[in-house]
Amino acid sequence: MNERQRRTDTDTANVVTRALNILAVRGRVLARHYLEVKHVSPDVIGRVLDSPAARRTPSAQQLISEAITPSSAGGGDG
Repeated sequence: MNERQRRTDTDTANVVTRALNILAVRGRVLARHYLEVKHVSPDVIGRVLDSPAARRTPSAQQLISEAITPSSAGGGDG
């Protein structure tokens, strides 16, 4: 297994999972902003946004997380 395939930083993995959800529902600008606010490195941000399909399969815990099950894109204020 190479270094890229090892999942040692689960916090970043969870942030990336949420960013991909934001990318799919709200777009690239908000996904980039979220990643920057969470202090993800620029190299990772570029990879995530340029090749989202290249990301590892989410873990079982991530699949049941609300990060993977977005509310509707037109969600209301309350």
